[in-house]
Amino acid sequence: MNQLELVIFDMDGLLFDTERLHFRAFQQTAEKLGFEFTFDTYLKVVGMTDEKGREILREIYGKDSAIMNSFDLYHEEIERIIEKEGIPVKPGVKKLLDILDEKQIRRCIASSSAPEVIERNTKLTGIHDRFEFYVGGTEVKHGKPAPDIFLEAMKRADVQPEKAIVLEDSYHGLQAAVRAGLRCIVIPDLIQPNEEMQKNAFRIFNDLGKVADFLQN
Repeated sequence: MNQLELVIFDMDGLLFDTERLHFRAFQQTAEKLGFEFTFDTYLKVVGMTDEKGREILREIYGKDSAIMNSFDLYHEEIERIIEKEGIPVKPGVKKLLDILDEKQIRRCIASSSAPEVIERNTKLTGIHDRFEFYVGGTEVKHGKPAPDIFLEAMKRADVQPEKAIVLEDSYHGLQAAVRAGLRCIVIPDLIQPNEEMQKNAFRIFNDLGKVADFLQN
């Protein structure tokens, strides 16, 4: 890791403990529309853009299902939850960012969320200025598990894959990183690593503080 120049962070489930909030928002929205939205269904769309999530829901509920119109309501619901409860920061975030500062390693966020959501969340949690730039899911043609968002991040940073690393919590994020030719450290959130994730991950750690210790050594 001595030649590391860029760390690419996911956001939801990695920097912020927001996946559970998103599940609640989607579950409550689905109930209002008369549908059951299970945790297993949510796991199928974790880490994906709205467009990709719609494809998955179309396969589950049918293309003419009223739940296909749920995304606007879902976004309104998650906004209400965040306004009321705030955004919980994951353990080890500050420690890792401090180590990257100490080592003068660049960092960015590449998230399936829209750029304005990334900006809002990082400002609310006081870490907005600790990243060089952000790439949102709406800025690339194909969302995770396609590699587009990580390829765009490397292009903006002008860094080669062997000098970058991705931090991800989700299976789809790991797939995207591997397809982009990047090493990926997995910090599991809702999804525990299966055999494929264990095989493809560069490392697996319990929290970002452990990533900080790894990079410091």
